[in-house]
Amino acid sequence: MKLHQLRAIVAISESGSIQEASRLLHISQPALSKGIKELEAELGVPLLIRSNRGITVTEYGERLVRRARLILEEVRRAREEIETLKGTMDGKVAIGVSPVTPGAQFIASLNRYRKRYPKVQVQIHELRPSKLMEGLREGQLDLVLTSLPASRSSDGFHWTELYAQSTVLAVRRGHPMRNARSLRELVDQEWLLQDSLEQSRIGMMFEQQRIEPPRRIIECASVVLFSELALNTDAISYWSQRLLEHVQKLGMELDVLDIPEQVPPMNISLVCRDQELMTREAKALADELVYAYKSPHAPKVELLPGLGK
Repeated sequence: MKLHQLRAIVAISESGSIQEASRLLHISQPALSKGIKELEAELGVPLLIRSNRGITVTEYGERLVRRARLILEEVRRAREEIETLKGTMDGKVAIGVSPVTPGAQFIASLNRYRKRYPKVQVQIHELRPSKLMEGLREGQLDLVLTSLPASRSSDGFHWTELYAQSTVLAVRRGHPMRNARSLRELVDQEWLLQDSLEQSRIGMMFEQQRIEPPRRIIECASVVLFSELALNTDAISYWSQRLLEHVQKLGMELDVLDIPEQVPPMNISLVCRDQELMTREAKALADELVYAYKSPHAPKVELLPGLGK
C-alpha cells in the first residue's frame, strides 16, 4: 500500500471521476487506474464501482478512504513538523469550535498565539458537535472545542474541560407549555437541539430521569437559525445560559421553563490527540487555550456591545 495509491482512492472518492481525480493529482488517467488496480489486487477486494452515473466506492473503499484521509493528513503534519524543526514555527493549525464556544477567552488565546507565532496559519471551523469529532478523527482538525460529553464520544482522544456553562430550556412567549412544571409534560412536544438526541446532553437527561425521550426533534447547528426557530415555532429549545442572555439582549422574547429536573450543563472541552501525535503548532495553541480558559490570571478581551460575553 503506497501513498500515491491512497491519494488516488481519496481523490476518486471525493470527485466521483477518474478524469477529475487525474486532473487534481496531476497524473495520467492510465497511471491512476493502474494504481487502483494494484491496490485492489493487494487487498483482494473491489474498491470502486463504475456505472453510467460515475464512480462510487464500495463498502471496502469507504473504509479505506476513511483511514487514508487520516494517514495522508498525518504525513502532511510530519512534513510540516520537520520543516518547523528546521526553523521558526510557520506551519498550519486547524481548530474546530462549537457554536456555543465562549468568545472572549477564545479571542484572548488567539491574540496571544498570533503574537508569539505570527507565521502560523490558523484555520477556524464552526461545526456541529458530532462533525467536530468526525473532523478530528479524520485528521482534518488538530484541536476541537466541543460541548459534547466525553462519555458520548469515541475513545482515543485527550479531553480537558475548560468552561462550565449552565443551561436552560426555553419556549417562545405565549407558548402553551410555558407553565410546565415537569420534564414528563414536555415529552410529546417538538424539541429544538443543536445536535442529535444521541449526541446531545439532553439525551442523558431523559436517561437519568428514566423517561422515554421525545420523538419529534429539529436539529439545527446554525446559531442564528436556531434562535429564529426558537422564537417562531412551538419547539422546546435547549440553550446555554450565556447564549440565551445574549440573544435576549438583542430583543428575542423567550420564556425559561421552571422545572425541578436539573438541565444538563453545556460545558466546553478541549479535545485533541495524544501529545506525541500533535504538531508543535497545535500543542502551542492547546496550551494557550487551556491558559485562557482556566487560569485566573489570563488576560481577557472586551467584546463589542451586542456581541455577548
